[in-house]
Amino acid sequence: MDNILSVGELIEQAYKRFFQSYSLAVNKMHTRKGNLFYKPFKRILVEKESHFTQGIIYIHANPLKHHIVKDFTNYKWSSWKTFLSESPTLLLRKEVIEWFGGKEFFIKTHTELIEYYYESDISIED
Repeated sequence: MDNILSVGELIEQAYKRFFQSYSLAVNKMHTRKGNLFYKPFKRILVEKESHFTQGIIYIHANPLKHHIVKDFTNYKWSSWKTFLSESPTLLLRKEVIEWFGGKEFFIKTHTELIEYYYESDISIED
């Protein structure tokens, strides 16, 4: 009876097996080896208020950084428009907008800092 798994553990194992099988099949089909989903990236612990602010701006600016769009406000999959709308959402819209000091400052801060981050050599960790 010690082998009883919770629903969460069952789901985790199912996804793990699925992704392992998928990776093996893709690797075999393309005659490649290694982890299919690995991409090097940095993680930082959000310990400072500035990290939180930068993190939100970074998320919205990422399509611009990678040249997917020329204007970050037009990226189809961004939460940017949801933050500015009044439509129902699971985002903590009110809290995030208030964090920036209101909608006007949310927009202004994004516009100014996105330009700064991507026209200079500074990284989000700095």
